[in-house]
Amino acid sequence: MPQQSALGRRQLLTALSLRLLSHNRWLQLFAGSEPAFFDLRFPQRAWALTRFLNPLLIHNNLRFTGNLLLLRDAYSFACYHPDMASRAKPRPLVLPNGADLAYDPSLHMGKVQAMFATPSSFVSMCQIVREDESTGYLNPTPTQLKLIQAVHDHRWVLVNKFRQAKITTISVMLLLRDCMYLSGVKGLLIAERQDTAEDIFERILFAYHRLPDDVRVPLAAGRKAGSTQMHFCHGGGIKVLTAGGRSPAIGRSIDRLIITEFGEAQWQRKAAINIFPTVNKRPNARIILESTPGRGGSHHEQMWHSALEGKSRFHPLFLKWWQDESCQIETKGGFTPTEEERDYLSRHEGLSANGLAFRRSALNTEFVGDERLFSSKYPSDPYDGWLGAYAPIMPLEILKPMLAGAVTDPPLNRFSCREIEPPAPDGRYIVTADPAGFGGTGDQSALTVWDAINRREVGFWEDREDPTRFAARLMNVQRRYNNALLVVESNAMACIAVLKDKRCRNLLWTSRNHPGWYATEKRIQEAEARLVQLLRDEEITIRSRGTLHQLMNYDGSRKKRVKGLDGITHHFDRARTAIMAADVLSRRNFTRAVLERSNEYETGRVTIRDLDKFSSHKRAESRSPFKPPPRTWS
Repeated sequence: MPQQSALGRRQLLTALSLRLLSHNRWLQLFAGSEPAFFDLRFPQRAWALTRFLNPLLIHNNLRFTGNLLLLRDAYSFACYHPDMASRAKPRPLVLPNGADLAYDPSLHMGKVQAMFATPSSFVSMCQIVREDESTGYLNPTPTQLKLIQAVHDHRWVLVNKFRQAKITTISVMLLLRDCMYLSGVKGLLIAERQDTAEDIFERILFAYHRLPDDVRVPLAAGRKAGSTQMHFCHGGGIKVLTAGGRSPAIGRSIDRLIITEFGEAQWQRKAAINIFPTVNKRPNARIILESTPGRGGSHHEQMWHSALEGKSRFHPLFLKWWQDESCQIETKGGFTPTEEERDYLSRHEGLSANGLAFRRSALNTEFVGDERLFSSKYPSDPYDGWLGAYAPIMPLEILKPMLAGAVTDPPLNRFSCREIEPPAPDGRYIVTADPAGFGGTGDQSALTVWDAINRREVGFWEDREDPTRFAARLMNVQRRYNNALLVVESNAMACIAVLKDKRCRNLLWTSRNHPGWYATEKRIQEAEARLVQLLRDEEITIRSRGTLHQLMNYDGSRKKRVKGLDGITHHFDRARTAIMAADVLSRRNFTRAVLERSNEYETGRVTIRDLDKFSSHKRAESRSPFKPPPRTWS
């Protein structure tokens, strides 16, 4: 029996909970935030526990209330200290900031606080219908525990999951915990279809009705839980909607938001614009947006890439399917991987033969051998699984390693661009630009600065800007980078016209009649091929995540304004600047050999280049209808 001095009466705070865990059979005393552990062994029967604990409680001036609650495989004892009324209530460690626990006379507040002892405490107390049709307590998997911890550490979480990861169940249980126990907190669940929303809401009701009476917050007086909403006595509640409409959640005050399978929603951009402003101004609001990868170029993919780049409020969470027990098939030593499967195994750390067997079975069953369809439901990495209208034409095996070393977007500097690397005094640079036209819709303007000697990206900028301001920005960047060669796509002539009026020097002309980079069908295809070759030969380095993301989805479509199923236009403006750079770097005189060539000239030596330049000059003069033939021409 532990002595009074060992216990330390100062550790006995307001609410004490004595719990005997049957799996290791030791007693844990929760005293505020500093638990004291006792190496005491007890039988598991309730009468023996009560008889043994009574002397311990009396010895410490505690009175046993007689409430014995069976929590899964653990016995929990509620105790009362005489000084409880005069002492402040301890705040649970995982209680969200700004939130207050709701109170009701029917609740046992000590047990309610225990629901916030750890991030997974409440989830472990919820009952669900398992896959084998049995009913029991939820036992979180390692994959589900990753989500629970991410939600505890971050207010906004964007989850890229695999199919049947059981993430939705965890998300709605956390939604039930906060909306039921936190005073006045209102939650919203949004699914892609109405039947899916109602099915998920049934899981919430199932878990709620099976909670013990003294930890189940009563519903509001005179109101019952329906098929789409429930209201608690403290003013909080849960409601479900679908993302199928164009204006969900307008006018609603939301403290907790769960969006499931956002990638399947049709009106993604309009739904996001209407939903997120309702929670932006709430400093303690929490959001979980979870989905498998969706359509390439969709608003969902752009949000995911923004989270990976660290530019959005969302914390990205990628879940690996091969680390989940449900994605394993026992091979029993009779599985022989193919050469392609061995290569797949080498690229996925932690993947076992059982995981390969699961992949082979899925490919031979529902995916009928289509590896791209398999990756859309079981992605290999954070950039995998996004299906575009066409197959990407850029080498993903080259771009993905570049993403691992890509830099986070630097802040906008006073020279009108985001500078990855400052200019060197003796450096040579080119600026490739894809301007937009006038008006509030259409393409964005984009520019990228390249080190012409080392062939690497050193700066960029992208946003909606009219041609007049964009031309001024280009000239500022040009001056910053040693009067760089300015390569502007000439299909939008407004920006070219402004640059000419401003007497911009060192502007690329495709020919004497075409200022700028003239984007014909043939030239674009040739430039794409040159960029692919430069990437494969590792002769060009792209360092910004935004440009790499666009190149990964670049499908070779000649039309820049392609509307997706959500009615939103998708562009590849920064990808186009990289294609233009590949054309200039490989075809013009901006190669390492030319820039590093010695300027020394020996008298009397005439090179082939001198002869070519002389011949070209003569032919050009002879063709001009505005000048007489030169005197020395014959």
